[in-house]
Parts: sequence; C-alpha cells; structure tokens
Amino acid sequence: MTTRTRFIGALAALVSAIAVVGALALFSPTAASDYLIQEEPERGATVAEAPHKVLLTFDRPLAQIKGAHQIQVSDGAGHRVDDGYAEIATYSQRTLIVPIHAEGDGTLVVEYRVLLVGDGEDLEVSSSYNFTVDHSLTPIEGDPLDAPATEKSSQALVLWTIAILIGIAFAGGMVYFLRMATGNSRSSLEPTNRSIFRD
Repeated sequence: MTTRTRFIGALAALVSAIAVVGALALFSPTAASDYLIQEEPERGATVAEAPHKVLLTFDRPLAQIKGAHQIQVSDGAGHRVDDGYAEIATYSQRTLIVPIHAEGDGTLVVEYRVLLVGDGEDLEVSSSYNFTVDHSLTPIEGDPLDAPATEKSSQALVLWTIAILIGIAFAGGMVYFLRMATGNSRSSLEPTNRSIFRD
C-alpha cells in the first residue's frame, strides 16, 4: 500500500466520522425544536424564582389566527400552571407570551403546538422542553447574586463536537501531508551508492 493510498484512506475515515456525527445532529430529538430560537426561561435552565410568564420566540412569524397556538405548562405532578391562553407580543410577531402561576420548587414542562407563517404556506410545529425552579438559589441579603449555570443544549454540544472533529481532521491531514512531503524531499536528496567512476 502506497503512502498516498494510506493518506486517502485515513482522510476518508475522518470524513465518514464527521458525517455520522452530523447525521446524529440532524436526526436527534432536539431537531424538532429548531424553529424555536429562544425561550425565557431557557431550556434546561435553573431559576431561583418561578416566572410569571414564559416567552417563546420562533424563527418566523406566528399565524394571526385565533386558537391556532396551544401552549401548556405543567409542574412535576402534571398539573397545569398556565392560564390556558397565549398571546402574540405586540413588539414581535414571532414571540408568544404565556402567563403562568407556578409555586414551589420543581421542574416545569412547556409543551407547545403553534402555526408559523412560511413562504407561501403555513407550518405547524410542536415540541416541548423544561426548566427548573429552585428557591434555594435565592441569595441571602447582602450576599452577591451568582447567576445559576445553565446546561448547554445537546444540539450545541453536537455542533461543538463537529467543529472539533473538523479541526482534528484538518490538523491531522496537514501534519500527515507535510511529513509525507518532507519524506519525499529527503529521499530525493539522499546520495545513491552508485559511483560515478568506473574501473
């Protein structure tokens, strides 16, 4: 097997690995919520106080149709803590405001089904996410407030993994290429054992 063949084989293996990771990113469960570009509170966040409302911002305008958007916010026991309706924000046609009245600690689950206005056709999107309320994070009077660390979404983690793999593949390819080129240069400069003088 030649050096060039081994190099091409190694490069193909790295490209295949990157393609597999990319496919996992596209077909992961989080892909269903790609249209939801911002949540407040954020997905997976832990907050020190239960919010009075949940904000959902999408990547395109929401349909101006009564009853087209269904949002449900539930506590850990499955009881609804939303007021049963959502309204489109006056400052943005892409943001839904959902009033809630949650009490106590625990995980709140936000489930939504909305109708978005696409290019020439409407798009129905549904998914869910959760965040946690933990009142023990409330600072004692006089203590500085430390913002709770939020968990990174699995989608962001996958994207970072892809970026790292691409960087490794590029760096490895460059090192291998340089070593191969240097090796060929040295071999061409090495003196042969043949003598230029003949008896």
